[in-house]
Amino acid sequence: MHSPRLDDVTSDSNTEMPMFPLGSTVFPGQVVPLHIFEERYRQLMADLTQRDTPEFGIVLIERGHEVGGGDARATVATRVEVAQFERYDDGRWGVIAVGRDRLDVVEWLDDAPYPRAIVRSRARVDDGGALDDLETALRAVLTEAVRRSGGEIPEDLALSNDPHERLDQLAALAPTTTFDRQRVLEAESTSAQIRLLTEQLEDLKVILDATAEDT
Repeated sequence: MHSPRLDDVTSDSNTEMPMFPLGSTVFPGQVVPLHIFEERYRQLMADLTQRDTPEFGIVLIERGHEVGGGDARATVATRVEVAQFERYDDGRWGVIAVGRDRLDVVEWLDDAPYPRAIVRSRARVDDGGALDDLETALRAVLTEAVRRSGGEIPEDLALSNDPHERLDQLAALAPTTTFDRQRVLEAESTSAQIRLLTEQLEDLKVILDATAEDT
């Protein structure tokens, strides 16, 4: 990686953004299929499709449920852009969104007519880190996991040549817990993200090796 520099998004300006709380963490570059059926999010989609750039934030629900509100939400989210959508006859929406960049949630606003927050772009410091070693660790875990399911891991994971995009792709592919994924999303530098991911994958490999011995 090049060092030092900031991620592509470095703006400190605050802006209001519609938010979509989910029980999962999304990384920049990740493709996210959504089935929208709650009335408040139907309204969100109706509003977004009137905009030149339909985008919103996806934020992890740390406690609570996706349906009905009343949840506790993380303070770091991901801005996503709607790439495709379809509105069904019964009012539901099918949406394909793509992660773009990280967001700090500065302040939550009223949830009516749907969740909204004041957000600002979250900078990421590029202070290096070994992506090749991280990719090797990820492949080892994925290979073992896929072998157990009877499948095959593709030789080419179609990873980007851009180091930041590649790091986000590796984070999205890692079969770690939602809590661990959120820790990686929130890490402030590339080296911190790589260290966290590597530790998580090493722990997974130990678990996989141990369970393999028991079977």
